[in-house]
Amino acid sequence: MSEELDWNESYYFNLHDRSSGVTAFMRIGSKPNRDEKSVFLFVIEKGRVCGMRNAVPCDDDRLSCSGLRFEEADSVWHISYDGPLFDVKAERPAPIASSMDLEWRPVNPLMDYHDCVDNEGEAMSARTASEHFEQFGTVSGRISVGEASYEIDATGERDKSEGVRDWGAPKMWMWLNSVYGKDTGFNATKLCTDAGDVDAGYVGTAESNDPVVKIEADVRYEDGIPSWYSLCMRGKSGKKYDIEGKILAHAVLPMQGSNDMLLIETISETAMDGRRGYGIAEFLVRIPKD
Repeated sequence: MSEELDWNESYYFNLHDRSSGVTAFMRIGSKPNRDEKSVFLFVIEKGRVCGMRNAVPCDDDRLSCSGLRFEEADSVWHISYDGPLFDVKAERPAPIASSMDLEWRPVNPLMDYHDCVDNEGEAMSARTASEHFEQFGTVSGRISVGEASYEIDATGERDKSEGVRDWGAPKMWMWLNSVYGKDTGFNATKLCTDAGDVDAGYVGTAESNDPVVKIEADVRYEDGIPSWYSLCMRGKSGKKYDIEGKILAHAVLPMQGSNDMLLIETISETAMDGRRGYGIAEFLVRIPKD
């Protein structure tokens, strides 16, 4: 572990259940050198976004925080939560008793971002989690938010990262993923720094991953929120992947540790090779200054 103050270890999961329209995303991150462990959990339902955020002193249990717990056995993850969530649009948010009991099963081999970037790319991303792993999977179980309860049959993405996490270092990033059926998925990451852009990701199946080495992206906005995007990704294999994504819903999170950034989490419907997929599209953007 580095002695830098902003060295971070992070675990992140998301899921989208197409039948119920429910999306959830969550993260537990530890910065031991700052004695800080932070957590967020958000659930997007039809017509409502509920969530919670918290930060506590660091401890040895980096997979549990404020009622949210991740447990892994034989590459299968159990995700549980028991505690309050809050309606983010309520004038006076009141705690809503909520719970999760989920099983997250991987589909593709674990993807190491080192397979995507050269030494120059590694240097440019050194202050935004230099060790980064991605994987898509299937999710089953139950989510309850107040009186609403959902049987979950979903797909999603997880990532694990280690390294210095300085939220002020990037100018912008896009972190996009989508799953087609339950057999094919992609991740696309574009990190924009003062020194240049870093592209990474994969297109994966149960058998293999094609690491992404180049991404051309176009994004359209409505009232400052992404509404549509297109990607042309080139894999290490030489194959090109053309993707279009339409934003269905979103949640806006002020960035912890930065007064200049917003994290916009969106649900997107995507098209690739004639197939329709669903996933999270995350955008880190700078707040315009007057």
